[in-house]
Amino acid sequence: MRPRPIGTRSALLLLAGLVGLGGAGTASADVLYSPVVEDGEKAVEWRSTLRSTGEEEHKLEFEYSPTPWWRAELLTTADREPDAARRWTEVSFENVFALNPQGRDLVDLGALVELSHGLTAGSGYGLEVGLLAEHSTPRTVVTVNVSAERELTAGAAADLVLAGRWRWRLGPRLEPGLEYHADLGSINHMGSVDRQRHSAGPSVLGRFALPGGTLRYEAAWVVGLTHGAAASTARLQLEWEFR
Repeated sequence: MRPRPIGTRSALLLLAGLVGLGGAGTASADVLYSPVVEDGEKAVEWRSTLRSTGEEEHKLEFEYSPTPWWRAELLTTADREPDAARRWTEVSFENVFALNPQGRDLVDLGALVELSHGLTAGSGYGLEVGLLAEHSTPRTVVTVNVSAERELTAGAAADLVLAGRWRWRLGPRLEPGLEYHADLGSINHMGSVDRQRHSAGPSVLGRFALPGGTLRYEAAWVVGLTHGAAASTARLQLEWEFR
């Protein structure tokens, strides 16, 4: 059964609910989620994030959309701290739910729900929930994500993450844009803006139709706007989509 469409008031209530979470995750705004779901889509995806501090994050993902409103994704994460070896650190089950039919309203809305489990000693479960919004015109697309992430342990406090992107539909193979990412820290105690991670910079997206499927790519390079952010962060996302 398709979820009932929601209005602005319901979306705000959903956002208020996620802000009310408690928990201590290590939030990272290095990907932007679209609320648009394509029925029957299957894909393999690779994401990489490299920071000037020497930190790396790599994700291998398998996704499938069994309905027009639900995209399920199974992924595993490998991290590398500065001067350390890469290691597999987490497995996750990620879900994107479309909350209204694509293109019907001024803004397409969606929800993100991700359950993760750490692979390192002493790691437990984590939960991330988010509200996704996207406004499209024939020439531009604006995407905004607001999410909260927490560990499922008593007394943990949620971290709040923001991300946004504007992109110009220059052509299917090349869509230049601008991205903004922010880790605001614990919802219970965000601290000063200068200690938070705020970054912005150029990005580019595109897709190529190939025999057997479609190759999609995203690349971005953002610079730190506050002392709490890395001087620069680069990210690359490659997706092989097939049906």
